[in-house]
Amino acid sequence: MDIWTLDFETYFSDDYTLKKMTTEEYIRDERFQAHMLGARDPRGNLAWHEHSDIPDFLASVDWSRCGVLCHHAHFDGLILSHHYGVKPGAWLDTLSMGRLVLGNHIKLGLDSLASHFGLEGKSVPYDQFKGLRWEAIPHYLRRLLGSGCVHDVELTWDIFCRLARGFPVEEYQVIDHTIRMFTEPQFVGDLDAFGKVWTDEQQSKAQRLAQLGISGDALQSSEKFASLLREQGVEPETKISPKGNTNYAFAKTDEFMKGLLEHEDETVALLAAARLGEKSTLDQSRAERLGFMATRGPMPVYLNYCGAHTTRWSGGDKVNWQNFRRGGGLRKGVKAPAGHVILKADKSQIECRILNHVAGQTDVIERFRNHEDPYIGIASQFYGRPITKADPAERGVGKQLELSCGYGAGASTIVATARRGTYGPPVILTESEGLSARDLYRSTHPGVVAYWRTAELNLKRMDNFLSFDWGPMAVCCDVDKGTRRIVLPNGAQLIYDTLEWHTEENGDSYWRQRKRYGWTKLYGAKLVENVIQALSRVDMSQSMLRIYQRSGYRAALTEHDAGYWVVRTGDAGAMLKVVEEEMTRTPDWLPGIPIGCEAQVGETM
Repeated sequence: MDIWTLDFETYFSDDYTLKKMTTEEYIRDERFQAHMLGARDPRGNLAWHEHSDIPDFLASVDWSRCGVLCHHAHFDGLILSHHYGVKPGAWLDTLSMGRLVLGNHIKLGLDSLASHFGLEGKSVPYDQFKGLRWEAIPHYLRRLLGSGCVHDVELTWDIFCRLARGFPVEEYQVIDHTIRMFTEPQFVGDLDAFGKVWTDEQQSKAQRLAQLGISGDALQSSEKFASLLREQGVEPETKISPKGNTNYAFAKTDEFMKGLLEHEDETVALLAAARLGEKSTLDQSRAERLGFMATRGPMPVYLNYCGAHTTRWSGGDKVNWQNFRRGGGLRKGVKAPAGHVILKADKSQIECRILNHVAGQTDVIERFRNHEDPYIGIASQFYGRPITKADPAERGVGKQLELSCGYGAGASTIVATARRGTYGPPVILTESEGLSARDLYRSTHPGVVAYWRTAELNLKRMDNFLSFDWGPMAVCCDVDKGTRRIVLPNGAQLIYDTLEWHTEENGDSYWRQRKRYGWTKLYGAKLVENVIQALSRVDMSQSMLRIYQRSGYRAALTEHDAGYWVVRTGDAGAMLKVVEEEMTRTPDWLPGIPIGCEAQVGETM
């Protein structure tokens, strides 16, 4: 397939800019204007096409037979599809490729990649045409803009050639599917449903503040909120930021705040709920953003390919489609267009299955294979009596142990998770009971515990730049290049180039790796979590590709280990069968593992 390299230069100003707007909002805004399009044809010829010539140039090429390469293809791709109706045969994207090849611990802008490869950086004089419509740009500046544009096109091609060396062929298809979720959107939005989410959240905030008799300003300020807690006899906890500053532990992810939400004093719990409601208007801001998006047409799904270290997707463009609350109103607002339905399929306990399979924990795998309830056994052992599905709280504890303790969860984590009700009705466990639960999991899963120890040993091997096989993966290290990679079954890689043994001033020592926003600890069970999530992602993406090959339907969204397909109503029955078959197909790199799937068809997400 011939490859064209393209790059748009577009109008922007102080108040109309990607720094203040989402990619979707910017491109579908009425102020949008393409100044020019730089192009490199398959033979290497470079040209730039100014504003009025772009439609004729695009009409001269049969794009369905071509691959299109860009840097940040979400941006250029939505311009092509929304404004010019162009949908190429394949998408290639150096930004996405950079995440897989180089990792997320470095900057991946075109300038940064140029510097990494020793190439000349971008040269477009953005400051000179800021705020100018095409008609107002003088001819000399148009030529300067065109020269810079074709330079960036050639730069993108040069970077692509370097990133493409050994790039897994299958992953090109994954990138293509990811870009099309955004550039060829399939969902439509229900404005009434999004409006209800916004209104309900606003009313809920007002009710909380009225009950407390305080203003939202008091909750926004950390110092004022700390004073309110002290008035209730609660001393706020603090934490050390990555920059070494001492801050209050008031984030929604801090265990201190999670504990306040379950505080025995109702006023304290209400204060915490109000604080988080005032500081985090996630559902409300999402409802607003999705609502405005829906007024502009079908709803583009922006996911970052390899946005997570484990090669999983991450959310982007200020809307994380992957973590809408289950049963929440936002999901009800995401609908299929007329004559279509949404088919959702979720791989059942996929991480748990892969973990126990590669760890040789055969008894757990056999329960999955025999379609037994995988949670009541360990729940019965914990409570010392038979537990059934008629005991939802107790079974939920068993579910928590089976699904969440495979990555080394300690007693305090088990207690906190049970209290939140993540796996069933909230359950209050003592620290002693949490310790007993931890020990029960580890004593009944010796294969998993041994797998943690193997992973810890593998960290030492990787630190010494040793290469070796590890189940369905290969660890490949090169001391001359300074690379430490875990190669997945499809050729994708987990990057541990920055792995090091670190000793704190107080004598504490541990493995750590550098990510873009700082260092993170690494240990055996954490490495296991990394590789299991990566293997789960490979299984999921391969399932999506097979479904497309059989049905012609691309996923409209992937949500960790689940996929969503928008299909014609008349195709739903046949498509459901295809999806169930492919989502439960045993990967050839994990022979013998039983894979489960839950699928359903509906009108909303």
